[in-house]
Amino acid sequence: MNRQTQIGLVGGVVVVMFLLVWLFSGGSGDNPNQKGKQRQPFVSSNWNVRYQINDKKPLGLYLFTALTNAHIDTNRHISVVKNEWDIDSIVELKGEKTYMFVGNNFGLNDREMDSILTDVARGSDLFISFDNLTENLYPMLFKKESFRLDYDQEISVYMNNERHNMINIYQNDTIACDWWAFGDVEFYGPHIGLSSFMEMDNFVKVQLGDGFIYLHATPNLFYNYQVKRTDGFKYASKVLNELPKDQDVYLLEIARLSDNYGDYDTSEQDGDGGKQDNSYLTLIFKDPMLRTAMLLSILGMILFVIFRSKRKRPVVPYLKKRKDMTLAFAETITSIYFSKRNAYGLLQVQKKNFYDTMHRYFFVDLYKRNDDREIRILAEKTNSRVEEIQAFVNAFETTEAFGVNDQMVTDIAKKRYNFYRKVGIISDKLDEKIQSKEIVFKRSLLPPALMLLVGIGLIIFALYMLTNAVGAGIILVPIGIVLIFMASARLSRPCLIVNKDKMIFYGNFGRKRTFNREDLLSTELRKSGVIFHFNNKKLIINFWDLSRFDRQQFERLVSKMHSLEL
Repeated sequence: MNRQTQIGLVGGVVVVMFLLVWLFSGGSGDNPNQKGKQRQPFVSSNWNVRYQINDKKPLGLYLFTALTNAHIDTNRHISVVKNEWDIDSIVELKGEKTYMFVGNNFGLNDREMDSILTDVARGSDLFISFDNLTENLYPMLFKKESFRLDYDQEISVYMNNERHNMINIYQNDTIACDWWAFGDVEFYGPHIGLSSFMEMDNFVKVQLGDGFIYLHATPNLFYNYQVKRTDGFKYASKVLNELPKDQDVYLLEIARLSDNYGDYDTSEQDGDGGKQDNSYLTLIFKDPMLRTAMLLSILGMILFVIFRSKRKRPVVPYLKKRKDMTLAFAETITSIYFSKRNAYGLLQVQKKNFYDTMHRYFFVDLYKRNDDREIRILAEKTNSRVEEIQAFVNAFETTEAFGVNDQMVTDIAKKRYNFYRKVGIISDKLDEKIQSKEIVFKRSLLPPALMLLVGIGLIIFALYMLTNAVGAGIILVPIGIVLIFMASARLSRPCLIVNKDKMIFYGNFGRKRTFNREDLLSTELRKSGVIFHFNNKKLIINFWDLSRFDRQQFERLVSKMHSLEL
């Protein structure tokens, strides 16, 4: 398996896993089990479900329930009454309690309502915010009932001599609705009005024995979107302040009913905590055939990736064009020489190169010469003097290994190069290519990689601090940007470029500095790096700034330049 196939296989698996996670996690609700993690803001466009006590949707009662929990003392609690047999056990409990209901339709049978009113007469309290009551409850709460309404987009509710502006919103539009209030109403006990609008009471307190019944005719004042507003929050807080703080609260969800016009209070959601499975695969999982088809599709994709990634042999093998390895051979020989420092060995390599070149171009085998006949033939074919060819042979055939030094090898190499140019082995085009060759020294990848990771980490940490209202995070942003810029500059550009005329150096911020090689005065070799001294200029190259391979090449270049200085 080649590298491209491996990368494609890993990328395909990542994409498939991402798609599966995206499909399975269609819902975006908060997870109460993930404690200690930052909560994401709740967003919902559902304007159909109303008056659910723990619902965060616009028409839910989550905020009002939270205010109620904050209103009562810490040693008190809120309980939800969902079954009829719970009422009897709650009524029998000693001490005063607060029964609470907020919703559209309120309904209990006579026995359940009698039990609650009996407990209220002993000192408990009942709070009901409703639009409608079942027919059996009107005679139990009112001697005479007459409700009035105001049909408008907004109303001004007055409580404790303070005005609260309330608006009706549906799907982010302000529309008119019915705002109900008590008209000509008579109660069974003394009562007082606690809040009103249009000179009509919408919140009254009625005494029943030792307890009180709080009747509120405008439950839509407690929606989540209403309580989020300043006026709505103040009004809801004042309403709760009328209720006792030292009593347990029982939410009468058993009394929540739906009417005959499809205006449902009850939630259509199922599952724990009222959550709804709204992932994109819900429809598929409901049908066994679709579920089986999806699983088979996933299995087919996995098998396709596995078997497709196997190495395949092409029908017609592709033959790559052979590269010109002349320069690579020269660089290899040079590196061997500078690593071994054996001038006589390099002279033998030059000898082999010269003899093989003469045999390949002029069909003269200097290895098998018995006399000067081969040398005269080669001189005639190359239009050269016999003495010149004989000088090459004598230099190559020397047996004094200790007498061969770097200067001798350099002189023979220059003469051989000039000879090749004269006889046409090296053309002007190839000579120009050799002369224009640049040596590029790249930087080590470790420092810029660390700078890049640190820069990205600082920016992410700064954004986290800013989201938590920590102003010091703004200081880390420019530091992270500078580190990323330095890392990208070091990765995108080399450290040093050397050609026959110039030395080009790129700094940490990508700044380009050019030095003429003819202005080079001396090189100073240190343990940490090399210092090049030019006319009124100085260039410092640190070894740690170069990669391992480029450092070795750089040391060879410095050794060669130092030898030329000598």
